[in-house]
Parts: sequence; C-alpha cells; structure tokens
Amino acid sequence: MQTGCEIVVNWIKFFIVFLFTLALLLTSFVFYKAYQPAAQWKDQAEKAAVAAGLLKQADRAELYSGTESYTVVYGKDAAGKDKAVFIGRGKKDRDQMKELTLANGVSAKQALANVKREMPVSKLLHVKLGMEENEPIWEVAFKNEAGKLNYVYVLVKDGAWQKRIMNL
Repeated sequence: MQTGCEIVVNWIKFFIVFLFTLALLLTSFVFYKAYQPAAQWKDQAEKAAVAAGLLKQADRAELYSGTESYTVVYGKDAAGKDKAVFIGRGKKDRDQMKELTLANGVSAKQALANVKREMPVSKLLHVKLGMEENEPIWEVAFKNEAGKLNYVYVLVKDGAWQKRIMNL
C-alpha cells in the first residue's frame, strides 16, 4: 500500500507529464495552423501555372518575399524543359505570371560559386530563386566568419551582383 507521500509524488509526476504533453500538442497545432496559408499558396500557384499552360507538370513551389512576394513554381513545360514560373500574390492571370527557362541563365550552384569567390561563406542558409526589380535573381543567404547574416542577390541572366545586404 502506498503512503500519502508516494501518492502525492505520483500525482505530481502525472501532472508534469500531462502538462508537457499538452504543451507539445498545442505547439504542434499552432505551427500547423501557421504554415497552412503558405501551403495553400503553394498549392494554388502550382495549379495556376499548370492551368495557364506555362508548365505541363509542377514539381514543387517555394515562397519568395522581397520587395514583392512571389510563389516560384518549378516544373517542366510541354517540351520537357525545366522552368520556373513566378506568380505574384493574388495574380492568377497568365499575362501576370513570369516564366524563366532555367537552362537560359546562371544556375544556383554558379551563383553560389560567384559569391564564394568574393567573400567568405561560413554557413550557407539558402540559395533561392526570386524576383527583384522585375529581374529573376538568386538570393544567396549566408553567415560570414564573424557570424553576421548576409544576403547577396545575383542576376540569373548573367551572374552579376544586383544587390548586397551585408553584416546584419
């Protein structure tokens, strides 16, 4: 038979486990709900790019937020070429979408190599396709040796640097 002290200790253990589980479930639910609009934007953009005839098949989509927000949909066109389609927030018409044949410009690896040639990249955060000033760019985000955050925007058409945001 348990003593009164053991019963209290067991109830305390139960409440600790219960509260931890409840906190974990609530946190998971909040993150799920927070990500839901982004998942919907990606899904709608993929469907819009295919419906507009710019892509035959959509493989994936990414969100890009610069001076304007875009959903970038990657896929293949009817000829089998790899393409990216830029769809601005709330823009569903074909004439409002911008397309890019990926083979016609600098690749993500080349953009990263251009950045690494000129500055030390300690930790790469991402290389993401985006649109700035109506030009397709690669956004290269990284931390330098001092741990400072840096963004470099490399033009897809020729690999030139469009903009740098350094040492944040």
